[in-house]
Amino acid sequence: MLRLFDQNGDLFRTWAILRYEREGDAYLLQMTAVLNDDSRLQLRDYVFADGSRKYAYHWMEPDGFLRRQWDNAPHWPHIATTPHHMHLPGKNEPETSTVTNIEDLIAHVRQWLQSKK
Repeated sequence: MLRLFDQNGDLFRTWAILRYEREGDAYLLQMTAVLNDDSRLQLRDYVFADGSRKYAYHWMEPDGFLRRQWDNAPHWPHIATTPHHMHLPGKNEPETSTVTNIEDLIAHVRQWLQSKK
């Protein structure tokens, strides 16, 4: 999983692992990254021993304001992709999300940055 950041190094100025623990198939990952447009990512991704998963990916503008946030907290059962959803700035209700893992996140970020060129 961490090799994804090396393989997509052209997107990032820096990235750092804040915490990583692994036991069998279970893991806990917390990391931060600064992208080439000075936006920032904060990632939390946990896989528990029973196979369940919890994640939250925060993508912030250089000034710290929200650009996007993806998570799988079960607070929005009416969302079609529940528990997966995306929060957008200025919106009270989240939207559906196809970003459900770090691979999806990096692909979304790459597409976003390319569309802004």
